[in-house]
Amino acid sequence: MTDQTAAPTRRGFFRRNLSVLVTAAALTIVTAAAGVTWSSQHAALAEQKAQINDVEEQTAGIQKKNAEQVNADVMAALGVSQNRLSTDGERIKSLLSMAFTWDSGQSYEAARASLKSRFDLTENEPFLKSFMPSSRFNEDSQGRRYYYIDTVGLNSALGADPDIEVVDVHAGIYTYVVLTDVEVTSDAVSQNKASKASVTAHRRALLFVTVDAQGKVSDLSGVPASGETRHSG
Repeated sequence: MTDQTAAPTRRGFFRRNLSVLVTAAALTIVTAAAGVTWSSQHAALAEQKAQINDVEEQTAGIQKKNAEQVNADVMAALGVSQNRLSTDGERIKSLLSMAFTWDSGQSYEAARASLKSRFDLTENEPFLKSFMPSSRFNEDSQGRRYYYIDTVGLNSALGADPDIEVVDVHAGIYTYVVLTDVEVTSDAVSQNKASKASVTAHRRALLFVTVDAQGKVSDLSGVPASGETRHSG
């Protein structure tokens, strides 16, 4: 086929398929435009979502600051010192840790003695009578003591951070209510290789304690620990 005969043939092909070619070209343009539009919309939506998240975070931060400021204003109006709350809180945590951390009859008595000495407590204190009475024991002819705590294999430790709230302030004397968690475990953890959770009792104790401006603890009392023991099954 010569060039002269090929030209009319191509022209005839284009004429016969003109509508198809135009449609295909149009679809190509539309598809490309749609892709660009979708990408733009997707980017815009992502940007809007990021802006919304930023606004929500800022709003939450403002609300938290406002709540903290209101609380601070109330405390200031009541004459409560944030420094005192912090200092007394650490002192109370130290007291609780000393009282509820022991793993033998001997360490229990040592903790009790340390508590009396450090916080100037006497045997007449309600706390020592109800929470930490002297441990029962038997004594042999040679003076060796066999504590009940060791017989049953009890151990105690302070659990999660206690909740400490000031309930009264008067002339530099702060009265607190304390809700604390005490973990009581058994020697079966090591003796029988039982899991700690299976032989742990979580006890909640409610305490009241007064601390003066010099850090002296007094009027220590409350409700003994309560709760259910989770036994191994």
